[in-house]
Amino acid sequence: MVHAVDIELLDDMSVADRWYVTNGVVAVGPVSFDLLRRGVAEGRIPPGSFIRHESWKVWRRLGDIEALTAAGRRETVQHLAGISSSAEERASSPHNEAPPPPSSAELSAPVADPDAPPPSVRPVAVDPVGVLQSANDLDEALLLALSTAVTAAAAHIGLIHRVRMDLGATVTAFAHGPNAELLLGKRLLPEDVALLAAQDGHTVMGEPQLGEAGRYIAGRIGRCIPAPRGVAMVPLCMHGRLTAILELGRRWRPFRAREVARAEDVLDALAERAIVMGWFE
Repeated sequence: MVHAVDIELLDDMSVADRWYVTNGVVAVGPVSFDLLRRGVAEGRIPPGSFIRHESWKVWRRLGDIEALTAAGRRETVQHLAGISSSAEERASSPHNEAPPPPSSAELSAPVADPDAPPPSVRPVAVDPVGVLQSANDLDEALLLALSTAVTAAAAHIGLIHRVRMDLGATVTAFAHGPNAELLLGKRLLPEDVALLAAQDGHTVMGEPQLGEAGRYIAGRIGRCIPAPRGVAMVPLCMHGRLTAILELGRRWRPFRAREVARAEDVLDALAERAIVMGWFE
């Protein structure tokens, strides 16, 4: 719940009108929403780019936000800002656990997706090094790495879980895609098989018949999209220790190895940037 003082703060945030946009190749912001619209109209910003208000810990498609009325956009800003700002409070609760893995029946249930694009044999080109150059701190870098990895792997949903030594838990810190904000502040269970794989430094790529690690990832992604057909996980390890986890999901077909490899490239670029900037020292 957002208290009255928070509503007043969120009003100030929406009035500030500060937005960030990225397409996996370049990142721009903060800029006003009208400037973003002009950029799209003039062909300088691709319509398929991703956008977030500076108060959000989530990304949305530019087209989805652009289609809203001014009042609808203001309401969306306040809604997602409220969820983002209260994520730390939820993370502090030891009982705020991530969703359990789905049952075998749920995994096998057919889901029609008339909007599924045709299969592609070539991953989308991105420039993680160029995108990350605009990051001034670790949070910005993680958010940009998240959207860039989603683009590179043609995913619908992306999650970044942070290892929180102060809480003794791994917590969902940033999210990308529809309904993904529902997972902000969730704690991964210590026995989560995907978390255990990440702690060992292993990437997970879900097969058509998901293994145990894939089922745990699907339990989270399934809160955002029904019966995800593709799930993957890539760990970010710094100085020999797990620091963060990237999870990806999509509605149609499992991820290909080359798509997951592109997501790994994004996290490699993030690690290099973090070392240069001294964010993990």
